[in-house]
Amino acid sequence: MKNVIKANEPGLRGAALCAVIIMSAIVFPLKANGAAARENGEDFRNVAGKEWMLFEVRTGGKTISIDRMKLETGNMGGAFTISFREGESPNEGQAGGMGVPNRFFAPYTAGSRKTLSIGNIASTMMFAFMEPEELKEREYFDYLAKTTRWDLRKEKLELHSSNINGAEVILVFALLPGSR
Repeated sequence: MKNVIKANEPGLRGAALCAVIIMSAIVFPLKANGAAARENGEDFRNVAGKEWMLFEVRTGGKTISIDRMKLETGNMGGAFTISFREGESPNEGQAGGMGVPNRFFAPYTAGSRKTLSIGNIASTMMFAFMEPEELKEREYFDYLAKTTRWDLRKEKLELHSSNINGAEVILVFALLPGSR
């Protein structure tokens, strides 16, 4: 004799209800997080796909201006740049740019509320015959690796980071000419 389970039996209804509740608990938060990520991704799209050059470092009430004319004169005009290329998701991709004189690249993840993390930075290993007095390449890479969030203010990209003492550092970038 075969066992037949009827759809209206209490055990089956309870199991089905339990499955619906579990699936709702899994699916709805994922959709909510996805919406927040998409919302943030749309904002980060104003950053991604463009090339940015560093012109200011703010730390401890002190502002260090990067003298672009001096860099040009020293044949370092392309120094301290960054760009973000979107990957499969608008919130993840590859960051890259120039230090002095090395090219670098690293994965990045942009999250909700303008959070940003830049993963392990890899770079070429060329020796710098000269480095700007204002900022050393190693410091620049360290600041990028400690980035926690980003902001756009009047077409200026601000990356919020920290120094070795934990004090806030803000890297301020402007669009490279022709990068709109």
